[in-house]
Formats: sequence, C-alpha cells, structure tokens
Amino acid sequence: MKNKEIKNKSITYKNSGVDIDKFGIIIKDLKKEIMSTFNEAVIDNFGSFSSVLDIKKLGYSDPLLLSSTDGVGTKLKLALEAKNLDNIGIDLVAMCVNDILAQGGLPHFFLDYIAVGKLDVKQIKSIIKSIIKGCIIANCALVGGETAEMPGHYVKNNFDIAGFSIGAVERNQILTPSLVKDGDIVIAVESNGIHSNGYSLVRNLINYHSINILKDKFSFNNDENIAETLLKPTTIYSSILKFKPKNLKLHGITHITGGGLIENPIRSFEEDLTLVLDFSTFDISPLFLWIKEKSNLDWFELFKTFNCGIGLLIYVDKKNAQHVVNYINKLKFKAWVIGEMRKKVKKTNSIKIINYEKS
Repeated sequence: MKNKEIKNKSITYKNSGVDIDKFGIIIKDLKKEIMSTFNEAVIDNFGSFSSVLDIKKLGYSDPLLLSSTDGVGTKLKLALEAKNLDNIGIDLVAMCVNDILAQGGLPHFFLDYIAVGKLDVKQIKSIIKSIIKGCIIANCALVGGETAEMPGHYVKNNFDIAGFSIGAVERNQILTPSLVKDGDIVIAVESNGIHSNGYSLVRNLINYHSINILKDKFSFNNDENIAETLLKPTTIYSSILKFKPKNLKLHGITHITGGGLIENPIRSFEEDLTLVLDFSTFDISPLFLWIKEKSNLDWFELFKTFNCGIGLLIYVDKKNAQHVVNYINKLKFKAWVIGEMRKKVKKTNSIKIINYEKS
C-alpha cells in the first residue's frame, strides 16, 4: 500500500475481518441460558478472565480431578453441509464427559473453543445453545470458552470446535485397568448411531455414491433423510454414574470412540486378559451394515472404525451383572450382557469378537 493510501484510510480490527462487537452481542443474549448450567461449585464471576470453582461444595471427601478434551471431527463438516448445527454441541459435550466417566468420575465443568473465518451470529448462537443443552444433560456447568474469528485461516464458512471438561472422583473409587479381573462380565450400553467418529469414511461414501443427504433416505429408515439419521447426537451417559447405588460396584468402563471396538477396550484392562464380545447377543444396527456393504470394509476394519451400536462397555463382577443391566435399563438406556473377560492364552489377541458373521 502506498504511503498516501495509509494516511487516508484507517486500518481497524473490524475491517481486517474481526468484529469484537458481534461476539459481545452473542454472550449478552445467551448469558441467562449459560448461567442456567451453573452448579453450586461455580462462583459467579461471569465475564472474568478465568472461572472460579469451589470443589469443596461438590461434597467430595478426597477428590481427584479428571480432565478431558475432544472435538467432533468431520461430523461438523456433514452438519454444515446439511445446514443443521442444532445437535453438534451435544456431540462436543458428550465426547468429553463420556471420557471422564471411563475413569469412574462425574463431569462438573465444561469449556468450549470455537474458531471461525467469519463470525455468523445466528450460527454461533446455535452452536452455543446446543452446548448448553449438552451441559444440562450431563449436569455440567458451562463456565467459559473462546470464540476466535480468524479471517484468512478458515475459508468460507468453515470452522472448528473443541471442548474441555473437568470432573472429579473420590480417590478410592477411581476406575483403573487393574480392577478388571478374569471372569468379569461385560455389559454393552447402546449408542445413538455413529456418535462422533468415522465420519471422514462416511462422507467419502456419500461422495463416492453421489448421495443427496437431504433428499435421499436409507432403505431401513423411511421416516427421515440421510442427514437426520447420520447427525443424531452422541449419547451422554453421565446419569449412569450420577444415580448409581453404592452397592453396584463397577470394575471398569470403556467409552467407544475413535478406534472402535479394537483400540478402545484395551485401555480399560491389563495385558494378561482377553475381552470376548459375543455379537449373537444383539442385532447390529442396519446403519453399520450399510456402511460395511457400501464401503466393502472387512469386519475387522468395521470394528476398528465404528462403535457398531455400542457406546459403552462396562465391566462388573458376575454376581452383579444382571443388577447393573436392570439399573441401566431403568435409566432409559439399552444395556445387555455382551461378553466376558478371560485369562489371556499365549499368542492370542486382547480382543476376541465372535458370532458376528450372522449379520
């Protein structure tokens, strides 16, 4: 730029692509809804540089803090293509808080990060409102966040979101791999579809087969279009621990995320054990069978990529198994006994999935 052009024109943050005032409007409009998520541990300092939390007010005697961070991957891209961001914040909360549960803890606080090329007030409001929904389901306070307008970095209407959750567990109740034993029964808890992993493969399928996600429907579900089926929100399972009676002892929990049924369970038990999952105990959702057929995936790759209808695996003593199943089903989740833990035999895998060929 020539010197005289610089003299005649003021280069502001706003005309450089960052509108601070817009975000101020968003927060002002949503302040009441955000504060509705606050629990007794949140010290009301809305708008401060950091959130102030009094962990003592949550009633723990000897707490350990748990933290988790995650995103929603390219499910976000699919949601943008479908012009439907109504549930993407629930996905974001779920991906973080379900990881907290896997250690035996409850989530208490949540923060979000939204990065955009150009801030769209309606769009950002929709995302934050869905995060609020997720926090209410998880009984988790939305205590802060960051929305970054980054012109030149994110092109067109592309953006990304990330979440951060903080939870707690009593020191003597934390779930560790050493608690899972030979002979333990394994309980599956149903997922709400794909959840938030494997969407790059799904989107590749959609493009390859020239599928119109807003007009086409799955043959097994004529009540909604393909986008609606694929964008069902990730289930938040925190009520399973929140309302669990003290006499129902759990040995471990696996959250089935990226890595599917192959990579995730081995994080929950020691190397001298094998997890046996019996797929004759339930019917694999036709959605995953459709993915397998359209992608020509072998079973191993399907299990390694997707949850196949299982959102959590819970490890319990044999004598408690049916009590735990009954308890979870009363909470309106679907749970069933899917397998057991066995002592590993030499040269065998840590995961053994049987009776899946029937599908």
